[in-house]
Amino acid sequence: MKKKVLAMLLTVTMLTGCSLIPGSGTDQSQQGASAEASSSTEESTQTAKEDDAKAGTVVQSLATVSRSSMLGDEEVIYYNPNLVPSIPSYSVNPDFSNVVYNANQAWTLGLEYQSDYNDVQGLRQALVDKNFAVVHGGDSEFFDVYESNRYSQLPSFITVDSLMHTYHIYFSYLMKTCEKEYLSVELQKLSKGMLETSAKQYEVLKGTDWEEAAFKNVVFFYVGCKLQDESISAPISDLRLDEICEAEKANIIKAQGINVCQITGLKEDYSQYKVRGYYEGDETLEKYFRTMMWYGRIAFEFEEEELAKSAILQNFALSEHVDSWESIYKITSFFAGAADDVGYPELSEIIAIQYGQNVDISSLPTNKEAFEAVLKGSSEIKKPSINSIPVMDGENTVISSYRFMGQRFTIDGAIMQNLIYDSVGENSDGLARMLPDALDTPAALGSKVALEILTNQGDTDYQGYTEELQKVSSKFNNSDSTFWNASLYAGWLNTLRPLLEEKGEGYPSYMTNSEWTKKNLETFAGSYAELKHDTILYAKQPMAEMGDGDQEIMDDRGYVDPQPVIYSRFKFLSEKTKEGLESFGMISDSAKEDLDRLNTIAGTLLTISEKELNNEALTDDEYEFIRSYGGSIEHFWYEANKNEVEGLGYSYQAPCPIIADIATDPNGTVLEVGTGKADMVYVVFPIDGELHVGRGSVYTFYQFPYPMDDRLTDSQWREMLDGGHYDDNYNWVEDENPIEQPEWTQSYRLAK
Repeated sequence: MKKKVLAMLLTVTMLTGCSLIPGSGTDQSQQGASAEASSSTEESTQTAKEDDAKAGTVVQSLATVSRSSMLGDEEVIYYNPNLVPSIPSYSVNPDFSNVVYNANQAWTLGLEYQSDYNDVQGLRQALVDKNFAVVHGGDSEFFDVYESNRYSQLPSFITVDSLMHTYHIYFSYLMKTCEKEYLSVELQKLSKGMLETSAKQYEVLKGTDWEEAAFKNVVFFYVGCKLQDESISAPISDLRLDEICEAEKANIIKAQGINVCQITGLKEDYSQYKVRGYYEGDETLEKYFRTMMWYGRIAFEFEEEELAKSAILQNFALSEHVDSWESIYKITSFFAGAADDVGYPELSEIIAIQYGQNVDISSLPTNKEAFEAVLKGSSEIKKPSINSIPVMDGENTVISSYRFMGQRFTIDGAIMQNLIYDSVGENSDGLARMLPDALDTPAALGSKVALEILTNQGDTDYQGYTEELQKVSSKFNNSDSTFWNASLYAGWLNTLRPLLEEKGEGYPSYMTNSEWTKKNLETFAGSYAELKHDTILYAKQPMAEMGDGDQEIMDDRGYVDPQPVIYSRFKFLSEKTKEGLESFGMISDSAKEDLDRLNTIAGTLLTISEKELNNEALTDDEYEFIRSYGGSIEHFWYEANKNEVEGLGYSYQAPCPIIADIATDPNGTVLEVGTGKADMVYVVFPIDGELHVGRGSVYTFYQFPYPMDDRLTDSQWREMLDGGHYDDNYNWVEDENPIEQPEWTQSYRLAK
């Protein structure tokens, strides 16, 4: 096999000071260090004691943030865990004689309307065979089909897809608002402060063996400042400063390929700096994106003494700007999770033990004993779960390093890291698994269908894949709130997990069909793609990382997909979103009201679900809730986009398709996951002993490899989904190789 660059993965660690992967952390060493620190404090003066206590409180506060479950210690359970589903099994007669549908549904269900353009027979047969079918919808937004249902008096089927998509819309809106109105300003303040302090350190350390380390920090923060404000002047007189800064900036703006970072001497994947996700097109957010990517990715490796010295100096400098750093870190951790790599909380704890407080920077070169002790201490704290540095075949793939504002640990990232080369070996054809599959995560979380698809695709042919999958499954497929309450990111993923369960007796018959289980897997994947899109800046990747009043009133009673655990967790998630942002002072009164609305919607869906599963009749108000659901979720779409799109009034002005690269093969490709326009699902369900048919909206999930140097943006992706373009003469030209959905998503879909 040719020598190749190994796959690498960017994720975020929820816990600092203890590892998520067995065998890579040492709590005992930290306990010993704490005892050592206690002894040292007893020998200090009263003033030093007070300073130590103050500094220790800061570090302890940050460490507590890093190690805590941001959503609380336990999941609040709103569903009835003792509920026993009791819906009698049903089936559709081949001639459709036992299905009730109103006159407005005849176009799709009446055989008299069969034509080359309207495959009524195909839909009816799918409903006979599987009790549901997904058909091409092409709607720009999920609420479109529900509003169409309401105007046309068609029964609605409320999907988990539509609810999770609504959370994505509001999650990204809240996060973007925090970043644009607060975090970008605070980041600029922090960068300038760190540059100024680093320059002072440099002047003090000139002529010592710490000079180069200090210079590296000046360059590092000069780049960070220039990415946000071009008018920043060089704080020191050194011709190399502007030269290196401009070279790094050029690589960042170009955003192509892997090059050596002139600060660290390590390979860096500059394609990661291509602005994408919701950051694209907004000048403030684009600057914020590049700067946070810079601070999150550049690694100061402990095995290199100069870089270790730079990390130590950064920590001394940070003690003067800790409030700004902490405010940024805490809020971003609430959304996306804690850092995977060693950062300020961990390293400062070690430094405080070895150097004490109120350290004179000029004394660092002569205190070699403390420096060696810090190096030793850094080697004993946790290793990253995911590696983000390109390394060659045969090199160490787990590089312990310090990051100024490290990218974040994610459960899916940790899973994928262990299922790509070289955590798994080659397959029987001698090929390495350089990119993961989005199905790796649901497979590890217990989805038999996902594992079956992966097996059929040949993924389990890679040496060690099955064994590694079992390891990560035993680690993460549980109800440990340490993992699942760590952040909104983790809570979102946890909300989706019940989709992976197979349903049995007592559930509506469409849910007991194996094809519905597969459809639920696409729901998981579609919402997962939106989650990765919304957190693309922070999460580490695997890198080998009403109608006309004169109308006749029709029976348009609808149905809710009965998933009480999901609605319970969604309610919990929306509550914690509000509580967390309120505690940070990062939420408006209108946003609080909207999150309360989401909470109420989830609670109503939960109530209806449990009544359906108990085979109880719904009230008129509950049927009206289903009927008006489209308007309820449209509200969130409008609120999230009204300030971004002038004259907002149509769904095509802010459509639902998104794209995100989630893993990188540094040999030249990334794994893109995305969603297209909303498709429609037709479902047979029981009401009062009769079978009815309703329709709702579902995800269209895509996954495909793509060139690393052209990581896709939402605008590029939406053009690709059109399947062609107009030439200079306004003739439509179809794409030669249009992007297709994964094969496994087609068995329950009718042809377009």
